[in-house]
Amino acid sequence: MGTEHPLARLIDEVDLLGTYWNKKHGLFKQASPTEGLIDEAAIQSMLDTGLLRWPYFTLLKEGQQPEISAFTKARNVSGQAVKGFADPARIRKHLASGATMKMSQLEDWHLPIRSVMREIEERLPAELKAYIFYTPRDSTGMLPHRDGSHVLAVQIAGAKEWRIYNSAEQIDARSGLNVDVDSHSDSFVMEPGDVLYLPHGVPHVATARGGTSLHLTFTITEPTPLDLVESLMTLFSDAEGEWLDQGLGSALQDEAAAVNKALLGFLDRVDTGLLVETAVATMRDRTV
Repeated sequence: MGTEHPLARLIDEVDLLGTYWNKKHGLFKQASPTEGLIDEAAIQSMLDTGLLRWPYFTLLKEGQQPEISAFTKARNVSGQAVKGFADPARIRKHLASGATMKMSQLEDWHLPIRSVMREIEERLPAELKAYIFYTPRDSTGMLPHRDGSHVLAVQIAGAKEWRIYNSAEQIDARSGLNVDVDSHSDSFVMEPGDVLYLPHGVPHVATARGGTSLHLTFTITEPTPLDLVESLMTLFSDAEGEWLDQGLGSALQDEAAAVNKALLGFLDRVDTGLLVETAVATMRDRTV
């Protein structure tokens, strides 16, 4: 336990699943070290190497993305021109004018962040994705919005002011932008090492203050009812696979009745914990 990252241990220490989950946001000051995650120098170095490629990164300013061609360029790969690679000069020009650089799915290519994410996944029955938001001073990358997932955010460098809209009429399980921007109920500034939990569907907006801000966000997506149904059918097929594949040799209506009876019997004995585990494993294995 002692070697686990403090961000993963925080989930147990604050009883995230019991006290906060789907109930209220939680701000935990100085709860996570920032060393070893990612820093501004590493991001600038990634720009200069030219290996970043859209859609693993994009630019946003007040919710608007420039044309992809306005911040990318083609590179010669095995004798062919391949579009979408980061253009450092153009990106820095956009950053200077207030655009945020969003880097997506870091778990695919950044080992330290992937390692922390795997530790968090051991505690949460959900699919996680990691994102970086690199925002210039007094700039806002995204308009007030709701995410379709829970959010766990870590401020790595600089400061960011968050506004939360957690009144009942503002919360919606669906992601979206239809937020009453003048009715925020909480505001606070996150500084390096601060951690924020936001429940699924709570509207929010974040603006860099005092200088360049860098924060890491994990989206935490639980299985939907449809995911659980698909998991149920996978388990049912595994349990009854032999005769489901071969059939009973009976009339179609009789086979339908037999399947119905078998499924109802399976429902009575299926383990709900295994149902969730199967759905989560499928989500984590899927290729997006």
